[in-house]
Amino acid sequence: MKEKEVRELHDVCKLLSNLKSQIITTNLPHFGNDALFFQNDEITTGLINNTTEIKIHLLTGQLIYSCNEDNFSVNLRDKDYADIIAQEIPKLVTKYGLVLPRSIDVARISEQQLLSFHTFALKAKKSLELFRMMIESGNYTLVHLWPEGFDFSMEWFTGKNDEEQIGIGISPGEEQYETPYLYVNPYPFNKQVIETKLPIGIWHTKEWNGIKVEWDRDLENYSEYKIAQIIYELYLIAKNNFRL
Repeated sequence: MKEKEVRELHDVCKLLSNLKSQIITTNLPHFGNDALFFQNDEITTGLINNTTEIKIHLLTGQLIYSCNEDNFSVNLRDKDYADIIAQEIPKLVTKYGLVLPRSIDVARISEQQLLSFHTFALKAKKSLELFRMMIESGNYTLVHLWPEGFDFSMEWFTGKNDEEQIGIGISPGEEQYETPYLYVNPYPFNKQVIETKLPIGIWHTKEWNGIKVEWDRDLENYSEYKIAQIIYELYLIAKNNFRL
């Protein structure tokens, strides 16, 4: 799977994030106002203010806005989606007192695209969740799906300094890299850490700093638990960044 192959789904997820940020009026830690989640075959905003959830079911293609027991559903796989976006999406947004962002382009999503991302998301999210269970008690986030980069990621913090953290995530690819990859990025980055030999992947130091491992070539054929173990080993190496 390449990022450009799921572009329409990516755009709809940007819409979900935008609507979520309109509903949540207080700032949440780690940009939680914008973050999405993947669970139960769905991309979801999570439960907002104990009343609202907006989600896309990847197996049915339904976008559903739920407010208490009131639901508004739009079929994203409909062949006449040009009419739907012109009528149903604005209806949905207006009904719940929100604003439709003009900067986000929403188009019909094919079944192939939905299923392709579903396959990727199942393995990527489970791998990161299993890794998250391996970490000792401390400061780290949930596994988020970010609407801009469309990557799954979590952040681990040293707890000693607000700026010291490691970002651990799996990206479907982007403009610079078309194919999926795992990243483990300590920040602030100490260049001395690149002297550490890696069991897999490479040290990446152009535009962003950290460890990069190709998903399709180096990880995808492993079980989620094995991938989680590999991530944990790289995470321990990245932690040395703050000891050098």
